[in-house]
Amino acid sequence: MLADPRWLGALPGVTAVFQSWSDELGEHPHLHFIVTCGGISPAGKWVEANPEYLIPYAVLASKFRGKFIDYLRKALNPLNARGKAKPEDQVLMPPPGRSIQQCHNLLNKLGRQKWNVHVDPAYQYAGGALKYVGRYIRRGPVSERRILSYDGEKVVIAYAHPEKHKHPTFTLEAKEFILRLLTHAPQKGTHCARVYGLYHSTKREQLNQARAHLGQAPYEPIIEPPDVHELLHRMIPDFKGDLCPKCHTRLVTIYVSRHNRSPPWEAAA
Repeated sequence: MLADPRWLGALPGVTAVFQSWSDELGEHPHLHFIVTCGGISPAGKWVEANPEYLIPYAVLASKFRGKFIDYLRKALNPLNARGKAKPEDQVLMPPPGRSIQQCHNLLNKLGRQKWNVHVDPAYQYAGGALKYVGRYIRRGPVSERRILSYDGEKVVIAYAHPEKHKHPTFTLEAKEFILRLLTHAPQKGTHCARVYGLYHSTKREQLNQARAHLGQAPYEPIIEPPDVHELLHRMIPDFKGDLCPKCHTRLVTIYVSRHNRSPPWEAAA
């Protein structure tokens, strides 16, 4: 839609994050998208977006509904004319107790309902928006500091956004808390964050055009991760030498792991 000249006529940068939980850790799958307030046109020019109005949400909701349901239909019927599925096709098995036909009937029903899409005006500070969605990737459904108490039977948890609720906390039975928490643990290999447009690895030239327009240096990918001490220097402003800034004990690296999966590297000291 943003490639359409009526809305932007350019290629933006997009970061997408999947979240499966509600404020009370219930099942509530939805997506967060952060979109740059502008993009690169086919002619290589920067096009500024309207900070108050990006695209019509009603049209976006309808398109998202149609695409999503179509993907589900194809996953439920991955067979071609020869009765075989392509290796790259995603195969979706119906839930227990439901047949494929019942799933199609449900999709027909969902196709007649309105789907919810909300488009916010542009944020003044991009770092704050990225930090907001970053919590979903790094912390999961609930952070430790939100767990206020446990009496052996019940867990008291603070809302992440208490201003939206009548009470600042909610309480769950311990068994229910564990069940809800594990429900949102992604399966191994699941990508809960993706990038599109200018941020995709195949669009480096357009990304650098955008960065030049905004007065930024060309993008330089990190080929080798920094060593542990360099990483600590970046994370802790008071860190000096190789001594812990708290207890002043000399830090010794005990484990370094570099995997070929996301996140690409991690280090502990």
